[in-house]
Amino acid sequence: MTRTQEREGTPANRLMVAGIAIAAVAGWGAYSYSALSSTQLKHQLNGQTAALQDYQSQFLSQRRRAEEGAREITRLHEQLASARSALERLTARHKEAEAGLATAQEQLASLQKLHAPPALASAPALRGITPKPTKQDVLAAQEALTQLGFGNLEADGVMGPTTKQAIEEYQRVVGLTVTGELHGLTLQSLMRSAKVVAAQNDRSE
Repeated sequence: MTRTQEREGTPANRLMVAGIAIAAVAGWGAYSYSALSSTQLKHQLNGQTAALQDYQSQFLSQRRRAEEGAREITRLHEQLASARSALERLTARHKEAEAGLATAQEQLASLQKLHAPPALASAPALRGITPKPTKQDVLAAQEALTQLGFGNLEADGVMGPTTKQAIEEYQRVVGLTVTGELHGLTLQSLMRSAKVVAAQNDRSE
C-alpha cells in the first residue's frame, strides 16, 4: 500500500471508528435509560404495594370494629329483652301484692267492726260512776283515801289540791296511771281497797 492509500484510508477508518463509538454511546444511553425506568417502576410498584397493604390493614381493622359493634348491639338487645321480662314479672308481682293488701285491709276493717268497743252512750253506768265524778264520788274517794292512810282529808266533796295529791299517791302505789283525776277505774279501786281494809279491821276487832 502506498502512502497515498494510507492517507486516504485513515479518514475512512476514523469515520468508522467514530460511528462505532456513537453506536456504543447510544446503546449505553438506551441501556441506562432502560435501567433508570426499571428502577423508577420498581419504586412505584413498591409504593403502590405498600399503599394497598395499608388499605387492606385499615379495611380489616374497620371490619373487626364493625363485627364487634354488631356483637355489642346483639348483647344489648338481649339485655333489653331480659330487662323487659323482669319488669313484666315485677309488675305482675306488684299487682298481686296490691290485691293482697286490699284484701288484708278489708279483713282488718271487718275485724275492727266486729271487735269495736260499744259506744259510751250505750254502755251501762258502772256502779253509778259517770265520766266526770260527781260530788258524791269525790266525797266517797276522800273518805276511802283517809281510811287507807293517804292523808287526813276533809270529806267535803270538793276536788282540791290536797285531794288530787292523795289520788296521785294512791295511783302510784297501786300501779294506775298517775293523773290526779278521779276517773272510774281509780274510784273502783279505792272503793274495793277500802272495803278490804274495813273487813280486815272488823275481823281484828
